[in-house]
Amino acid sequence: MSQRRWVPARAALVVLVAILLQISLVNELRIADAIGDLVLVVVVAAGVTGGADRGAAYGFAAGLAFDLLVDSPFGLTALTYALVGYGVGVVATALQRTSGWWPVAMAAAAGVAQAVLYTSLGILVGVDYPFGDVPAIALALALVGAVLVVPMEHVLWWVHGAPEADRLEVVLR
Repeated sequence: MSQRRWVPARAALVVLVAILLQISLVNELRIADAIGDLVLVVVVAAGVTGGADRGAAYGFAAGLAFDLLVDSPFGLTALTYALVGYGVGVVATALQRTSGWWPVAMAAAAGVAQAVLYTSLGILVGVDYPFGDVPAIALALALVGAVLVVPMEHVLWWVHGAPEADRLEVVLR
């Protein structure tokens, strides 16, 4: 069977494992009295490795699945993950770099953007989220994202296949 046939199953497995690890393990680990987000790392890695479309698709799907388990307005996580995944994908495509320190910097920036966006949209729909907690949450999201984005890129390359070579190789005979 071909590699492409298993992509949806592998993608669903990665999202499911990330959600289960988030709920069972990551929620118990605190950084600056806030919790990191492993599912956000999957979304960021999807945006880095596959561009804006893949980042938004992973963000929306993972966010909807995660929204079923958290006590927040349904769709809020899906919306913010989709926007962050799309934004990371746009930046990654514009930079044309998926290696080096760029993914780490993008993951840290995405963590800060997620904290601000989630809190802002939550307030917009009537949830009383205190803006005073945003710096600690942003720090936790940025640190977890920066540490885990590179290994998560390798997981997504397993899901979607290795990236194409970024240079043309000419063989002379």
